[in-house]
Amino acid sequence: MFKSTIFILHKIRLTFFTSKIKKHKSIKKLISLLAVLFLSCYALKSGVIIPANETFILGESNIKNYRAEINNTSKFKILIKGEKKQTGEYTQGVELPPKGNLRLYVTSDEVIRFINNNNMSVKINLQLTRGVEGMRYIKN
Repeated sequence: MFKSTIFILHKIRLTFFTSKIKKHKSIKKLISLLAVLFLSCYALKSGVIIPANETFILGESNIKNYRAEINNTSKFKILIKGEKKQTGEYTQGVELPPKGNLRLYVTSDEVIRFINNNNMSVKINLQLTRGVEGMRYIKN
């Protein structure tokens, strides 16, 4: 009787710990799933410094549409110009004032030029909805 009671108690204890471990594993899975969802919705952020009298070109090798949130953190205006990749035809553009913000929709066949005609460097913060390939600087 005593041995069977100990065996039953031992079995109950194992069942209890096993259920705790299973619950712990399901919590880990839930946290992992939430982390993946968070990272997939997370936008790419970058601070870009454009040297004086230079142009930053974004999206030359890009093959998908994206959205860019642009924040001019400098004390100087910057010209933002969209062009078709094949023809160089003007598609969109704006002069972003100091401390100005802009939301820009860019198609896969466009490049965006951030033109700094100032004699000082300009800093912009970019937040992109996806990774954008193909960026470089050129002299004005």
